[in-house]
Amino acid sequence: MRFGARKKTEGAAPASKYNASKAILYLDTEKLVKVTAPELKEFKETKYDEIRHILFDSDMEGRYYRDVLLPDIKAGLIRVEMQPKFTLLEKQDKEGIKHQAITYTPDFKIIPFTGRAFFVDVKGAEDQKFPLKRKMFDAKFPEYPPLVVMKYKKKFGGWITIEEHDKQMRAENKQKKAVSAAASAQPNGEGPR
Repeated sequence: MRFGARKKTEGAAPASKYNASKAILYLDTEKLVKVTAPELKEFKETKYDEIRHILFDSDMEGRYYRDVLLPDIKAGLIRVEMQPKFTLLEKQDKEGIKHQAITYTPDFKIIPFTGRAFFVDVKGAEDQKFPLKRKMFDAKFPEYPPLVVMKYKKKFGGWITIEEHDKQMRAENKQKKAVSAAASAQPNGEGPR
């Protein structure tokens, strides 16, 4: 399932991308600290130093940067730009009805020192708009390789593309159905011995 079901917790707002934990990466220690939006605001006002810290909109983005990108940056293999913004559809006014521009901001633009630049978006769960924005991005900017969407799934070995995640989930579900069908085919509903 690509669109994650929201967990309901008593007295708390449902989880969404809008209240996801923000994160601060301390470059000297490579320590990643989750913070709330008010804590991040206070940090920006009092302690933030763009040479020593990187701020992320989510803990997952910070983990991807620290675990996957930072080693390659330190090795001099890539350069990374954070959250480049693209306009997918210009704003328009049609017979007095104003439509805002549709924009998309991937998490990272990765520029290898050999090869073409590409874009990576890190997702815990996709919202319903994301597949459409992804198609629009890939269609409007054919000069770039297809957008890479990464997801962290420990049982599948860590960071994998969303396509690989979906493929493995389908295989896992198919295997569960086969086991269930085999169990129900046994006499008296008993499973295999």
